[in-house]
Amino acid sequence: MRAMMTSDSARPIWIDSHAHLNLFEVEEVGAVLDRAHDAGVEQVLVPATGPKDFDRTLEIRQQYPGRVFAALGVHPHEASSLSSDVNRRLERALEAEGVVAIGEIGLDYHYMNSPREDQMAAFRRQLDLALERDLPVIIHNRESWEDMELILREREGRLRGVCHSFTENPERVQVVESMGLDVGVSGMVSFKQAGNIREMARAISLERILVETDSPFLAPVPHRGKRNEPAWVSCVGEKLADVLGIDVEEMARISRKNTYRLFGLDS
Repeated sequence: MRAMMTSDSARPIWIDSHAHLNLFEVEEVGAVLDRAHDAGVEQVLVPATGPKDFDRTLEIRQQYPGRVFAALGVHPHEASSLSSDVNRRLERALEAEGVVAIGEIGLDYHYMNSPREDQMAAFRRQLDLALERDLPVIIHNRESWEDMELILREREGRLRGVCHSFTENPERVQVVESMGLDVGVSGMVSFKQAGNIREMARAISLERILVETDSPFLAPVPHRGKRNEPAWVSCVGEKLADVLGIDVEEMARISRKNTYRLFGLDS
């Protein structure tokens, strides 16, 4: 693995705040991170999606200390798996070095891979665990805003976290921010037909904005249609800078600062 670059580099330095390296083949991860390094990506946060990849997520973190940080949680697709045994396993795993958040958790009513009631129960349970452990959360929301807002408002003012790859309208950005949460912007901001995402991005306060790839999904232009990877978070950031009318270097600095602050990473 190549040495981590320093912030003295002439080019922008990025952090990918959401990349599922646990969904890549084991033998690929080193090369993926090397390509990210060459593209100016200093660190990557890897969220688990459920108990099946807790161990893999922790192994990647341990293999690439300082470059990779981990989040552990049960995704809404896997909500029905959050038994008492799995919850105890999650609680133990959160004590591992380099685990900086609970996630990816939330609600997804598009696929309904778990029943609505199971999703809501798992989301509440993991939000409360985050409060107990004083950890931020990484929140997934798809076609579930009303229940999402209801559950978040039950804990309003107490949670820290990010609504990742956010796709709601500008008014809902204000709701999220009023509850003390950050907003993640993915490669969708670059999609030709995604004017609504660009409108949403303009509503995010600069002190609340994070950039992400959501690898291996949502590859940004000009890589759309390919498997996404952390190296391309710079494409997300560059498009976001254009949308917001700020310098690319400033966008990188802002998103790094916000990611450091939210997840307690070393700057």
